[in-house]
Amino acid sequence: MKPVAVDEFMGLKFLSGIAFSPAGTGACLVVSEINKKKDEYRSFLTLYRDRKFIRLTSFGKERSFQYLDEDTILFPGNREKGEEGDISSRWYTISLKGGEAQEAFRFPIPVSKVMPLENGDLMVLGTTFPGFEDLYKGDPKLLAAYQKHVKENKDYEIIEQVPWWWNGSTYTRGAYTSLFRYDRKKKSLTRLSALCENVGQAELSKDKKSLFFTVYPVKPLLKMRGTGEIRCLDAETGKTRTLAASSEDFEINGFAVGESFLLVLAAEPRFGLNTDSDFYRLDYKTGELSLYAKHGESIHSSVGSDVRYGGGRGLKMVGDVCYFISTRFDSAGLYKLENGEISPVFTRPGSVDSFDICGDKILMIGLFGMKALELYDGTGRQLSRFNEAALKGKYVAQPEICNVQRDGYEVHGFVLKPMDYDPAKKYPVILDVHGGPKTVYGPVFYHEMQYWAGKGYFVIFCNPTGSDGRGAFMDIRGKYGTVDYEDIMAFTDAALDAYPAMDRTNVFETGGSYGGFMTNWIIGHTDRFKAAASQRSISNWFSMLGVSDIGVGFTEDQNLSSPWDDPEKLWFHSPMKYADRVKTPTLFIHSFEDYRCPIDQGYQMFTSLIAHGVEAKMVCFRGENHELSRSGKPSHRLKRLNEITEWFEKHKG
Repeated sequence: MKPVAVDEFMGLKFLSGIAFSPAGTGACLVVSEINKKKDEYRSFLTLYRDRKFIRLTSFGKERSFQYLDEDTILFPGNREKGEEGDISSRWYTISLKGGEAQEAFRFPIPVSKVMPLENGDLMVLGTTFPGFEDLYKGDPKLLAAYQKHVKENKDYEIIEQVPWWWNGSTYTRGAYTSLFRYDRKKKSLTRLSALCENVGQAELSKDKKSLFFTVYPVKPLLKMRGTGEIRCLDAETGKTRTLAASSEDFEINGFAVGESFLLVLAAEPRFGLNTDSDFYRLDYKTGELSLYAKHGESIHSSVGSDVRYGGGRGLKMVGDVCYFISTRFDSAGLYKLENGEISPVFTRPGSVDSFDICGDKILMIGLFGMKALELYDGTGRQLSRFNEAALKGKYVAQPEICNVQRDGYEVHGFVLKPMDYDPAKKYPVILDVHGGPKTVYGPVFYHEMQYWAGKGYFVIFCNPTGSDGRGAFMDIRGKYGTVDYEDIMAFTDAALDAYPAMDRTNVFETGGSYGGFMTNWIIGHTDRFKAAASQRSISNWFSMLGVSDIGVGFTEDQNLSSPWDDPEKLWFHSPMKYADRVKTPTLFIHSFEDYRCPIDQGYQMFTSLIAHGVEAKMVCFRGENHELSRSGKPSHRLKRLNEITEWFEKHKG
């Protein structure tokens, strides 16, 4: 048996976006792979029909699609090289009966979603650029003026809204999403939403006569919560009415279109920004909004892994029954909400990442049985074999549960044994801390962990206070670095006690995002680890305030304090406060386009350690963002993993 190689992820396929055809005679999904020579990901539409998989496209840039009818698929993708400054978008159709893709629609602005109406017109979500709001009309003179404006102003940014940038993207320059109607005969767009209103989710009713959508103010955004509305637009008359509105005590997070009512996902912010939605029923006839079902858990998979690329459906209404993915404890399963009651449809250790349902048929893309992503039916039967060849004959460590009792609760964790494990020998240990903190580690394939196990390390990981899947257990506001740190240290002690083959003199630690915060915290509170690797971290809550794309209020919400009303508490929760206590050699990994936890957080902790004579190293990646370890350029992902591993190898006793 061979170990999982450091570049094993490059040979894997990444499945996403499974969707049935309207009548359910087949389904389509996106299959992505890595092109080593070009150092890039390539994504293709793939048909699943009669138990066979057929690649439909060959351009390599097809990452989303929708069925127009049983034999026609519509997808976006600019297949022609446009002129410099071209902002248009093109959508193509491909027939499942054969033939090449054909251009169906060309829009003068970027378009993220199209929704066909019965008469052939479209409802469209497109980008609006401040100062050039009429670009959607396709006037070449206005486009030239916009291109000139961009060129003349490329050296500076003017910020008038928050957030002003997105992770891995760039400064927004005030751009936002608007709702349009596309006249197919005239080939023209008409604006339907108001200027300075950002449109989020948009869905047509089953009869395509009504469009439901959410709107938020673009600027000035003075409040972090309570600003969203759900509206309904009559496709025939063009009239719009508000159905429900958020308030400071009631935050609307989304909706699903049912047959006799609109299912509204909303929350009373009991736990601040991390509060999970409950289900509300908005009656179409009366307009009454009422609580339909308490939920209190995430409505998606928050189970961590580094072998994903792409997304997919996590919630769907069938009539008045809602099917959705939810994370419970350490796994994500498929559930349904019917007549106000929630019940499981499919649960198994692992993760349902995306799904679709048609009649009595269910298809799911997921991580099960310590395998990479595959396609499964509603009973859990594996339908695809995309990744079996890559991992055949490789040592894949099976997670062994290692729990520890704390004050009235249990910290749930796992242990991966090293390859060729011999209980009479001693092995080094890597403690890996997950991000979030509102995510979970579960019994799923994680490439970096399997690589380390193949190199002869024990790998241990757990879900401390702040983790997802256990209701209020995830509420860590005002507690960062306290009970969570104690949970992780207690788990580490329990793992060391349970496995005498673990070498207590060679224990290492790493983590990213929240795990990077915790790495910074750990090295300031104990010197038990031989070396550490802090990734995309937070080190100073003062300088983190207002710079993350997840919201200007994130720092205050998570710490229950601010620089103005309780600066001592904010500094208490900042790992940099304790940098003068650090003795642990620490590697810092960060990306220049990380706008979730900006790179200055790594700089500050790195220089603080250097200032106090502690061995430290920092590796910074250009062209990468917060997702470096999951969807970064393949060569960069390889460089990152090698840097971490070499750091640990260097410091082994």
